[in-house]
Order: sequence, then C-alpha cells, then structure tokens
Amino acid sequence: MTMRIDWEKEGAEAVSRLQAMLRFDTTNPPGNELALAEYMSRELRSEGLDPTVLCSQDQRGNLLVRLRGDGSERPLLLMSHLDVVPAEPDRWTHPPFQGEVDRGFVWGRGAIDSKLTGAVQIQVLLMCKRMGLPLKRDLVLIASADEEKGARFGMEWLVSEHPEWFDAEFGLNEAGGFALMVDDIPIYTCQVAEKGNASFDLVAHGRPGHSSVPHNDNAIAHLGEALHQLGSGLMPHSVVPCVRAFFESVASEMPDTLVADLLRAVLVPETSEAALSTLPVNEATRLMFRAMVRNTCAPTVLEAGVKRNVIPSQARAQLSGRPLPGMDQPTVEAQIRDAIGDTATLELAEPFRPGVAFDHDTRLFRAIRDAMAQIGGSVVVPYMQTGGTDARFLSHLNMHVYGFVPMRYEAGLDFFDLCHGHDERVSTDNIGFAVQILSDVVCRLNEI
Repeated sequence: MTMRIDWEKEGAEAVSRLQAMLRFDTTNPPGNELALAEYMSRELRSEGLDPTVLCSQDQRGNLLVRLRGDGSERPLLLMSHLDVVPAEPDRWTHPPFQGEVDRGFVWGRGAIDSKLTGAVQIQVLLMCKRMGLPLKRDLVLIASADEEKGARFGMEWLVSEHPEWFDAEFGLNEAGGFALMVDDIPIYTCQVAEKGNASFDLVAHGRPGHSSVPHNDNAIAHLGEALHQLGSGLMPHSVVPCVRAFFESVASEMPDTLVADLLRAVLVPETSEAALSTLPVNEATRLMFRAMVRNTCAPTVLEAGVKRNVIPSQARAQLSGRPLPGMDQPTVEAQIRDAIGDTATLELAEPFRPGVAFDHDTRLFRAIRDAMAQIGGSVVVPYMQTGGTDARFLSHLNMHVYGFVPMRYEAGLDFFDLCHGHDERVSTDNIGFAVQILSDVVCRLNEI
C-alpha cells in the first residue's frame, strides 16, 4: 500500500475498538453475543455501511457486512468470532471484561481469541471504505457467535441458513500469524490446516461397596490405570502434507545446518522424539511440534462417585481427541484403545469431526508472504493448527481459508498460554502491526 497513511492513528483506533469489544461479557456458555453484534453494527452503520445482525437463537447474534468491489474477482471473507471462553477473574492481574490498557498491552478475555481478529479486520475494512479504494473483490466481514462451543448458533448455522454470504474465493480467519522462535529466529505462521475433533468417554466399571471395606475392583482405580496408560505414551507418528511443508519450510530458513537437520528429523518416526528433545525452542513450541506429527487425546473432565464413604460402580473421564487431517474415526479410535489397555471401555460422545486442510499454493498465501517480507521483514510458512476453528464449516466450499493475524514475538509471552489462560492480553504495537500487514494483503489481492 503506497498511500500516505497514519499507521499510528489507525492502530490506536483498532486498540480503542478492541477495548470496547472486551467490555461485553460474551462468555460461552451462554454467549450472549447479540449486544456486542449490535454495538459493532451501529459503528459500521455510522460509517455508511449496511451491516446485518442475524440471530440463530435468542441473544445469539452474528454480525455480517459487505463492502462492495467491482465484482471482477470473487470476494474475500474476513472471519472472527464474538464469544469467549470462561475466565477466573480472581486469577487475573486486570479484570477480564474491562479492556484495560497497561504496560503497552490490552488486557481481557478475547484480547487474542478472537475479538482481536474482529477489531483488526473492521479497521482494515473501514480504511478501504474511507479511502475509497478501487476494490476488485467484495470484502465480506462475518463476526459470528458460538465458536467456543461448536458453532451451532454461529458459523455452522450461518453456512446452512445464509449461504449467500459465503460465495468467496478466500477467507482470512483467526489462529495463525503469530511468530514462533526457532533458534532465536522468528518464523511467522499462516494456518492452512487444522486438526479435527474426536470426543470420547473413557468408562471404567467396578464393584460398589462401603469405603470402610476396600477391595481391588474399584472403578476409580481402574479408570486411573487406563488414564495412566493414555498419559504415559504417544500415539503413532504420522506426517500429513501440510505439516511436512511446515517443517521443511522452517528448516530451509535455518542458517545452522544442525538445527535444520533436527527439524527434518522430526518428520521421521525413528528420530522424531530425539530431535524434538534437542531442538532450540521453548517448551510450549516443543509440545506443539509433538502434537503436529500425531493424533492426540487428552483427559479433560473426571466424573465419579456419589458420596465420600461409597465406592462407586462406575467412573468416567471425558477425553478430547484431536485427529490429523485425513484421519478417520476407526483409525483414531483404534489408536486410543491401544493406548488405554483393557481396564476401561471407550464410548464416542460426539460425532467425529475430521481435520481439514487447504492448499497453500494460492494468491492469498503469496500476498501474505510478500506483505510480511516487505513490511515485517520476516518469513511466513504454512502451518497446521493443533486445535480447531470455524474454518471447518467452509471446507466443502470452493474457498481457501487461512488463519492469519500477524503478531511479532514478544519475550515471555506464549500465544497458546494466553489464548484460554489467565491474563490474556495483546500489545498495542502488535495490534497496529496486524492492521498494517492485513491492509497490505487486501491491497495485494486487489492489485492496488
């Protein structure tokens, strides 16, 4: 983008917008996104746009708006979600729903996941509107409800009931763009794939009785044995194409050939664990790399017992499985069964959802890469998110959806620790950086 732009002013406006969005408590459940959607709608309407708020259910508001281009290219979809996960206010430095700015950071639940995305995308859309840019493609912005609880009242409902909003060539979403440090070299991620979901219950049975007369057929003990088995091993090593592209791309950027060799060794079953233990990355990145080369399954909720002095006849653990793109339910289920042994049974708790992957050899990926090289001076690599996003609901459409909200690496902060953790926050500098990069990406896609 070659026009004269006051980037400090644009960034400050996005910061102010994010603060306002954070002050709406959209904790899901129950969500209550309608008030925030209406607030954002009023802001857009004051700029001469014609936003739409669609409710899938009472208080479950979704915001949609279109900035029209000349129609010579298919639209670009800008995606975010309005709901957030629960917070524990007494564990936070600043209250999670006040949007305070302190020490150069905006603090609040959703400051990264994903009100940040919406605040930045709205700023980019408004810049295009205010400057009257000659867009070749419509910009369609959708800030949806319910992403954190499965999107039944958000993106899933919108795609089913309002498909006219989704005729787009490309989509920009949350979950990528952050910098990983590998041997002190920043590598920026563009999410082109994500894992799916395999929700199982692990159930152990035993003999009930009085706690004063213990026996060796205790359901809780059986469940504990199965969970120990699950937690003490790894599921089989498997590399999908987008993950191979990630490690090979990162390896090609390493000046130290030893580090490059270690990255490539992660892709080989026999050397993967040894390479991961040696790679010069922080522990959070190491764990993420390990999860990128296999299906995973983690226990998240325990249910057992009715009274302290009663030995229960059943104990249950909820498991969160994350299958790689291309993996089917029988394969994942068999891997979990192999891991838990025969002391407990496995029950499918929710419909299996496979992972999804989009081709990264596109104009959008090249626009992101070139914008980062020119403005950020950094390399961008294709990346698979180990969790999931709303992109899965668009995988059957003729569209490529990438997660990309660029954030420079900041020492002592980890993207995944902050997303659903205490003291979620984002720096005001990174908000301005994201506005500048995404504006440039939009211009490149419109050849401005």
